[in-house]
Amino acid sequence: MPRLSERVAFMQESAIRKLDYTVAEQKDVRFHRLNIGQPDVPTPQPLLDAIANWQPKVIAYGPASGLPACREAGAKYHSRWSEGLEAKHVAVTQGGSEALLFAFTALCDPGDEILVPEPYYTNYNGFATVAGATIKPIRTHIANGFRLPSNDELDGFVTAKTRALVFANPGNPTGAVYSRGEVSRILDWAAKNDIFVIADEVYRRIWFTEAPVSALEFPEHRDRVIVIDSMSKTYSACGLRIGFFISRNVNLMEKVERLGQARLGPQPLAQAVAIAALGLEESYYDEVREVYKGRVMALVEALAELEGVSTHRPEGAFYCILDLPIDDADRFARWLVTDFRSDGESVVVAPGGGFYANPESGKTQIRLAAVESEHEIRRATAMLAEALQTYPGRVG
Repeated sequence: MPRLSERVAFMQESAIRKLDYTVAEQKDVRFHRLNIGQPDVPTPQPLLDAIANWQPKVIAYGPASGLPACREAGAKYHSRWSEGLEAKHVAVTQGGSEALLFAFTALCDPGDEILVPEPYYTNYNGFATVAGATIKPIRTHIANGFRLPSNDELDGFVTAKTRALVFANPGNPTGAVYSRGEVSRILDWAAKNDIFVIADEVYRRIWFTEAPVSALEFPEHRDRVIVIDSMSKTYSACGLRIGFFISRNVNLMEKVERLGQARLGPQPLAQAVAIAALGLEESYYDEVREVYKGRVMALVEALAELEGVSTHRPEGAFYCILDLPIDDADRFARWLVTDFRSDGESVVVAPGGGFYANPESGKTQIRLAAVESEHEIRRATAMLAEALQTYPGRVG
């Protein structure tokens, strides 16, 4: 039997999707899918109109880094908080996922290291594996709101192979938001250690107290900053698969152009929709933020009633990490799908181990996504409380 590559052998399974097949096998049960960041918020009508109105005579290849109009729209949008961005600083990608993969590939040779605060978005590990790089985790904790350690502690993670630090702001799966001072500290520290910073700002428009600062707002670090953005969450357009790779480092952008040439161009219809989205009025972002604020607050209030559960109040995005009084989150998540029922309903959650380099670090944790209405979130959380009382592996 021919062997498979070591890359695929060691790729981490998605904590978010690992139960999909098991869920599909269940009959006569309604699941609350709080495991995946797929909102049920309607996609804005201008985006749907753009789809209906796109009628080319030929569906042709587009440029590797995206249509000029889409790159210009991306630059104009991000110039709202970072003046002077031009189309040459923006590459359109097949979702934020490809932007991350391009970043890791452009910066790392096989064996190089990428620093990541953990818990982190599971696919960072997958993209690093494909790029031949290694994720080196920096542990953060629920108890202090997932804050990064001091510069002296961060220095201890740097080696000759360290190429970049990647962080999400707001965080997935933590819901943490880094302040302006903290982002400035990260960038100054990276400059001292001569490494790149990859800021995953996919959830930048979804915050509840203090607006996140963009890493693009610090011109003194223009040549070492990469920002990742995506159309998926803010516009409830996850299936569009359009993202953005943004950097003022023109040498880096030229190399990203070459990576794009290897896969040809992003889907032109999706770019037309992205242009429509990026032209929405500022009031749209206020409205969508209020929707998610209501949902996350409903989740936090409901979780406060659960005995033995520890969590952090999310400051942005729409995720929440919980530490539960259970023996094993993988086992608990599967049991919810296969065994637990409450009036014909159950809950799908993401086991926490998949958000850590060492799954044991998240063995008693789960991530919830506030992607249903406030009423449904409260119902799902009540079921979670009921499940914790009957789960055979409850601890304490």
